[in-house]
Amino acid sequence: MVVMSVKRSALHAVTLLLCLLTIAPVAGCAEPESPNIVFLFTDDQRFDALNAVDSVMHTPNLDRLVQRGVRFANAFATLSICSPSRAAVMSGQYGSVNGVTTLGQRLSDASPKLPALLREAGYRTGMMGKWHLGNKPQSIGFDEAIYFMSNGTYYNRKIIRDGEPQTAPGYIDDYMADRSVEFIERAARDSKPFFLWFCTQLPHMDHRHDWPAQPQYLDLYDPAKLCVPPTWDDDLSTKPPYLKNARSRTQALSYGYDKKPNIQRHRQRYQAAISQADEAIGRVIDAIDRLKLTERTVFIVMGDNGWMIGDHGFTSKVLAYEPSMRVPMIITAPGIKPGVDEHLVLNIDLTPTMLDFAGVSAPDLMHGKSLMPLLRGNSAGWRDAFVYEAPTPCLGSHPIYAARNQRWKLIQTYDPKQPDRITYRELYDLENDPDEMNNRADDPDASAIVKELAARIAAHRKTYPTSTP
Repeated sequence: MVVMSVKRSALHAVTLLLCLLTIAPVAGCAEPESPNIVFLFTDDQRFDALNAVDSVMHTPNLDRLVQRGVRFANAFATLSICSPSRAAVMSGQYGSVNGVTTLGQRLSDASPKLPALLREAGYRTGMMGKWHLGNKPQSIGFDEAIYFMSNGTYYNRKIIRDGEPQTAPGYIDDYMADRSVEFIERAARDSKPFFLWFCTQLPHMDHRHDWPAQPQYLDLYDPAKLCVPPTWDDDLSTKPPYLKNARSRTQALSYGYDKKPNIQRHRQRYQAAISQADEAIGRVIDAIDRLKLTERTVFIVMGDNGWMIGDHGFTSKVLAYEPSMRVPMIITAPGIKPGVDEHLVLNIDLTPTMLDFAGVSAPDLMHGKSLMPLLRGNSAGWRDAFVYEAPTPCLGSHPIYAARNQRWKLIQTYDPKQPDRITYRELYDLENDPDEMNNRADDPDASAIVKELAARIAAHRKTYPTSTP
């Protein structure tokens, strides 16, 4: 915990000056100068479902943050599904170590807990919205928590408030945005900074496998004018054979994804749900501005995972293709120069980054790296590749590990019954084949890159063996 022991003296004055001149507070900053941190975690928002990437998208409130801060164009989940992605940000660790590699598992007692670390550093901590871990929010460091479990209806949702089950009237993300604003207003009256973790329900499908956005948001998009992924009719001849009958394909076919208009209709509803969530997020941004906290507040936005809507004829996530594992990420903070950063960044990087903003040293147990150097324009020593892991079969997947650098991606699929046996390899040249259609794993000219990326996966599996939940 960061403690300030020097009282009002010349040294105190110098320390406060350093706090104001740097992006993050330095060790020793008094609590009032530590920035507030607002973390906005959207659900199933793929990397291109943002106006800054696709001008068709209507996301005016997220656009406000894009204009104020840094958009990371190559941001990824280390495991593309709800619970593992949340656990990754909460701990700064891969799921193979923190114990969350599929839905609903419990974050390991031995793993770092972001809210607990911030609370120890003097932060008031609150979470609002979706919760999808086996731990209760209060048990890992949240002072306040109003939440719903997993996924369900968008309207009149069952929630847990003050430890008691209730029904939230109306649209769930508006309700949670309003509770977030109330938390901010209460915290603003205190002398210490606050940390808000706000997880939207949208654009995740509801319990009926639909996106029942309100009409005014559906009207923003004409399905007939929406693009269909160029890979929508992929015959999967270059993909692992099991995928032809896996849930990602069979569920897509049940939605009618063998016909373009059905994909367009789903895309309309998905995009409308994002626009409706964007409106709720705007309430939180407005509150920070109205309370004149903008110059003392860090905003961090990230999608928990991507979502496939006809990409390769698939739906859902988990698989190591770009629309599944690549997500939006935006960071705004006083002193940060707005722009776009192309470096490879991960959800596990957000944990040490938020601690860095708070002036707290990240535990050595964390696998992510603080993004502060990139935010300050210093990319020296930044990673040139990373490993994606999905070791536990989930939503019909087989175990998957992938290694990706700026140009190439190697995906290795493993036997569910023999976790060390590779059953299929895919290698994609993302520079020349961004849609991941031409599998070059058996191309002699690409053998060196296969060997290099396979070695990265092997080293990762050795360093981070999957723990027993």
